[in-house]
Amino acid sequence: MVLGIREKVVSDLRKPAYLSAFLSLVFLLLPACSGQNQQEHSQHGAAATAGTTTPLLVIQDMSIPLQVELEPTNAQILKENQLRIIVPAEHVDKLKLAKVSVTLTMPSMDHGAVNFEAAAFKDGEFTAKIIPTMVGGWLATITFEVDGQTATATYPFEAVP
Repeated sequence: MVLGIREKVVSDLRKPAYLSAFLSLVFLLLPACSGQNQQEHSQHGAAATAGTTTPLLVIQDMSIPLQVELEPTNAQILKENQLRIIVPAEHVDKLKLAKVSVTLTMPSMDHGAVNFEAAAFKDGEFTAKIIPTMVGGWLATITFEVDGQTATATYPFEAVP
């Protein structure tokens, strides 16, 4: 009888030991992951600042600069944010009939892509209402499809709560 109680006590003590060891391991690894993500996010933050300069869109051996604006500047998660794509006047005719879409991806995560259609706002201007789903660095891949040919440009930005 005493032996049975002793085995139960030892068995009960082992369960918290496993749990304690597991939690210790998680807490040790968490700062390493956090530091890596922070470094990635700061790189994307710098890219987002640089992203306010115009990305290039290449169609049929031509480089077409785009002006991309995000309202608000730091997109809010789980809310509609407006991405405005402005084509310079000298290239408007080339892209007048283009079908434009925006695909959001999060480089630091592997959770797939979110697609949005952009609508022609006025000559040379397209807008898409985008909704980032998480806080952090995102890439908006802007795709123009004209006469069966596609060209893309990417625009990095940050999403905040």
